[in-house]
Amino acid sequence: MRTLPSKRMSLLTEREAQLVLSSAPRNLAELSPRELRGRILRARRLMEKYQDAARRQRREALRKEVPSRSRRAEGNRNTLQKAEYFALTLERFEKRLALLERKAQVRTRAASRPAPRRTTRAATGGRKPARRTRAAGRTAKAPASGKRASRQKRGGALKQERFPALKRKAHASGRGRRTQSRRDSRR
Repeated sequence: MRTLPSKRMSLLTEREAQLVLSSAPRNLAELSPRELRGRILRARRLMEKYQDAARRQRREALRKEVPSRSRRAEGNRNTLQKAEYFALTLERFEKRLALLERKAQVRTRAASRPAPRRTTRAATGGRKPARRTRAAGRTAKAPASGKRASRQKRGGALKQERFPALKRKAHASGRGRRTQSRRDSRR
């Protein structure tokens, strides 16, 4: 026998009831991954809180623990029920977050996948076809100086260009030059 939502919600505070209701399928669709992570944390914290309270109440009822209040706990059925609500809520949130993360992963994988290449080398047996110049029978060759130039270092600050940690900021280097020129002008 399922309990009516009104009876079930009467155990929960207003904020707890809002959290449980936000895990309904129609409400889950509106939540972003960030909101889901926040609600997962809240649901897990509340679930653990009520599980701990149920454990404590059980020990008090069995007279294994000194009562924390003036009256000894007699049962923990409602506390266990609340812990169960939050466990179900947590499960729904985690399933939805896993689904959204899988979709995002598929999207990024599809976006990062390179476009299919056209195979020109397959027709020539794996070799690149020779380029012909205007003179019949000769193949064109790139100038030897072009290869050598690509291997050479292009400027003294190549390492500073590649690594952001080593980049010099223009305002910082300019400031040093300005202060030096002021010192020089005072002499």
